Amino acid sequence: MLNASEIRRGFVRAFAGLLLGLGISAAPAAAGEPVTVVELFTSQGCPSCPSADAFLGELADRDDVLALSLHVDHWNFMGWQDPFASELFSARQQRYLNQHGLPYVYTPQIVVDGVFQASGNKPLTVLAGIEQARATSDERFEIQLDRISDTQVRVRIPDVPARYRGEAELVLVRFDDKHVTEVTKGENRGRTIVNHHVVRLMRPVARWNGAPVDVVVSLQDIAGAAPAYCAVFLQERGQRRILGAAMVDMRGS
Repeated sequence: MLNASEIRRGFVRAFAGLLLGLGISAAPAAAGEPVTVVELFTSQGCPSCPSADAFLGELADRDDVLALSLHVDHWNFMGWQDPFASELFSARQQRYLNQHGLPYVYTPQIVVDGVFQASGNKPLTVLAGIEQARATSDERFEIQLDRISDTQVRVRIPDVPARYRGEAELVLVRFDDKHVTEVTKGENRGRTIVNHHVVRLMRPVARWNGAPVDVVVSLQDIAGAAPAYCAVFLQERGQRRILGAAMVDMRGS
């Protein structure tokens, strides 16, 4: 008998086939093409989140997607303290609520490139949102991100046409590859939760107005093992549209 994850992957493959039949590619983008940012707002205390966590793990394997797991603290009062939850991520989700005119925050929620939102348990809807984002890839900008050392990265953004220039923020993200947690309390008591691309740090590091950028950024230390990956993305002020993104593996020598 197929389990829930296998059934979901079957739906995803079927959707990819449908897109191909319509002449739309769902395959990973080639090197240098724009990357779509997918933010999953989740919690280890949320009983409906594990399936969305698994779906994000599938998206994390795609080269054309920057998949990020942001753990909110809404569920911490229900008996289980999510070790990765942050009030900063809860505040970010709240800003998206205001931006999209939603009546309340919920988990699991996925936001694509800052402009499209859906339940993390509706993978076909999310995949359609990713394809919509890719259809507007000519409106996004290339970002180059290189590892300089364990604590430094180099960010480069080329000059862009004046008509695209506007107020935006360059946001730095550090995240872990994967965490496996045995939950002993709360709504998910007795379950083993697998979280992918767990964000440990997200903060603006500079404002951007369309001018070229070539800067070395020092990374903020985090207690314990250093996060496996670093990413940056450009987002319009007011937490609106994401204009470009890049990721680098920090585990290399």
